[in-house]
Amino acid sequence: MKKINIVLSLLVVLLGSCSKFEEINKNPNNPSTVPAEMLLPPIISSAVGSMNASGSRAGQYVQHLAWLGGTSESDGRYNLTGASYREEWNGPMRLIKDVNQLAGIAQANGQTQYQAIAAIMKVYILSLMTDAYGDIPYDEAGMGNVTGLEFPKYQAQQEVYERMLTDLESANQLLKNLPAGTVISRDILFAGNAARWRKFANSLKIRILMRQSNKADAAARIGERVAAIFNNPSEYPVFTSAAEQAMLVYNNSTDFYSWYIQNPPADGSGVNFGDNARVSDVMVNFLKAANDPRLTIFAAPTKKSYDANKANPAQALVYRGIRAGLSSEEQKNLYPGLDNNDFSVIGSRIRKENRAFLLTYAELMLLKAEAIQRNMGVTGVAATAYLDGVRASFDNWPQLAGAQAAAPYISDAQKTAYFQQTGVGLSATEPLKQIAEQLWVNAFLNGFEGWAGWRRTGYPQLVPGPTVLSPIPVRYVYSDNEQNSPSLLAWVNANMGGKMPTHNTKVWFQP
Repeated sequence: MKKINIVLSLLVVLLGSCSKFEEINKNPNNPSTVPAEMLLPPIISSAVGSMNASGSRAGQYVQHLAWLGGTSESDGRYNLTGASYREEWNGPMRLIKDVNQLAGIAQANGQTQYQAIAAIMKVYILSLMTDAYGDIPYDEAGMGNVTGLEFPKYQAQQEVYERMLTDLESANQLLKNLPAGTVISRDILFAGNAARWRKFANSLKIRILMRQSNKADAAARIGERVAAIFNNPSEYPVFTSAAEQAMLVYNNSTDFYSWYIQNPPADGSGVNFGDNARVSDVMVNFLKAANDPRLTIFAAPTKKSYDANKANPAQALVYRGIRAGLSSEEQKNLYPGLDNNDFSVIGSRIRKENRAFLLTYAELMLLKAEAIQRNMGVTGVAATAYLDGVRASFDNWPQLAGAQAAAPYISDAQKTAYFQQTGVGLSATEPLKQIAEQLWVNAFLNGFEGWAGWRRTGYPQLVPGPTVLSPIPVRYVYSDNEQNSPSLLAWVNANMGGKMPTHNTKVWFQP
């Protein structure tokens, strides 16, 4: 009996020692579960950074930008395959795994604030993906690491939009009912302001609803839902000023905005005159015709005029865009006597920027003007909302301070001069065209949004070079790797007649 007691005592000691040994060997700096707030900064930064960078290709399609003649035949002249879009697909889909992890940790810990943010970020990322690619995985997106879900199932774009609206409504309610004193830590987008996250969710709902609104079979029900948001700000608060809009400010010592020049050129121009991209003639001519001060924000003077003005300030600065999709020979013939230094690159203000716009107050007001003009039941005056939107777009470019004070900006005098012109207000003859064009201008360098707006409305009118290798692309092509997915192949066979869509196959939201 004594031997049994001794053995039991030894077992107790050994088990206790093992328990203490396991506690000692736990690394507090490498926890098995990452706190939800630790995932927030990389998710936000990666989402905005990757989508803005890959949106530069869409910016070419919608002619914010244009490649020089003959440069990059694949992009500039629309010779595109699945290989062209490999990282545009893979990057965001990898990121959704992190968003799913954020949602799971938040749910397990009862942190509804992070559950709501995870839902909003999932919608933001995948809304850009579905706008570009059409049908995508949504419910099972980012779950390739789960057994049985290695190949997430595809869903029709119309269904994806509905899932997004449901998730945004859930986020709206979670944020509405947060207990007093709830903290959102490490929030690099809205600095922990739950009310602004809620406004982002509802403003994003407006964008997604309006995206579908030109489909004849969807317009009526979409209008009712848009009106329900705009007309009930207590239940569906949206952005009410540019100060509230979704805009990420980068720390340019570590995370560089895609257009930012880390080492400015020695000539003092603040731009990259050697870049392949130029501002398109459609953008430059549109802004010139309207005496729009955003011209000097978006575009730099041509290198030749900049050099001449630097030598002699009496020499005028010249802003000139280039037509998209030209071959080298076509560029020479269309612009005789001009070379690459006679066309405007992206302006120095953009090159100094440390901000990326996810969804602006200007966009929201222009969409409101459109909804009112189309008799969707939204309270207000279309002309007032329209001018509010244009003013808000101007207000995105105030004077900078400190070392960057010399960067171009839009002054109060320039605003006054612009808005005093005849024809600036909302047109009585072509108001929807005018609104669509301002949405396009406001989205400069937010290529995804500008391109989606053009595909939805048909404005502005875009004309590429005469020998482009295909019409202007209207969708991204599924990446070459993804085209081997059995889930995608099954979807294409069942819903697309077995034919993999190309960059000239319309997505569902296009009328």
